[in-house]
Formats: sequence, structure tokens, C-alpha cells
Amino acid sequence: MITIAAIALGAFIGAPLRALVEQFAGRTRSALTTLLIINSLGSLLAGFSLGAFTGDMRIFFITGLAGAFTTFSGWTLALAMFSHELVESGVPPVARYTRMGMVMVVATGIPLISIWIGWLISERLFVTL
Repeated sequence: MITIAAIALGAFIGAPLRALVEQFAGRTRSALTTLLIINSLGSLLAGFSLGAFTGDMRIFFITGLAGAFTTFSGWTLALAMFSHELVESGVPPVARYTRMGMVMVVATGIPLISIWIGWLISERLFVTL
């Protein structure tokens, strides 16, 4: 039961935090850039939590907070919007597929690197303490 409460409390914090970051970053950035910022921050938190916490604290930060902060539905919506913009702008199909492929690599690669960096930070931080 404590595990469920940890997830719920983390999600209670993570979802509104995502909305705030989305509103702030969305003023000056595109939907894909905002998505990349959100997923990179959430991945950095998840990676840090892997090395820094155990048990329910790890579940609170990774599954609850980072899980609600970085959502698959947001990723899907941003990619669909980008794809629609490419079609509407008259970009030839080969260029559309190339751009979408590049976006997919960046949208998944940078958050993966963020997880690794977060884990390294937690390992370095807690080894020296």
C-alpha cells in the first residue's frame, strides 16, 4: 500500500510540474523542443534516482514523479503535430521521412543520455559523501 501511495504522490507532483514547464517553455519553443526539454529533465531525474534511492523512494521519484512528468502521450502528440505540419507545408515525402527519422533519433537519444548522466551524477555524489 505504501508503494501505491508513493506512486500517487509522485504523480500528483509530476503532472502539474510538467504542465508548468510546458507552459513556460512553450511560449518560446516549438512543441518538439518543449517535449525534448521535458523528457530530458525527467530522464535526468530518473537516472539520478536509480543511483541515489532504493525501495519506495526510488518508486516515488521514477515511477511517480518522472513517470507523470514525462508521458508517452505527450511524445506521441508532439510527433503527430510535427508530422502534420510537414505534410501541410508541402515537404516532399523523402524529406518528410528523413526529418521524422532525425526527430525520432534525437527525441529518444537525448533522454537516454540524460538517464546515464543522472545516474553518473548520483554515483559520483554518493561515492564521495
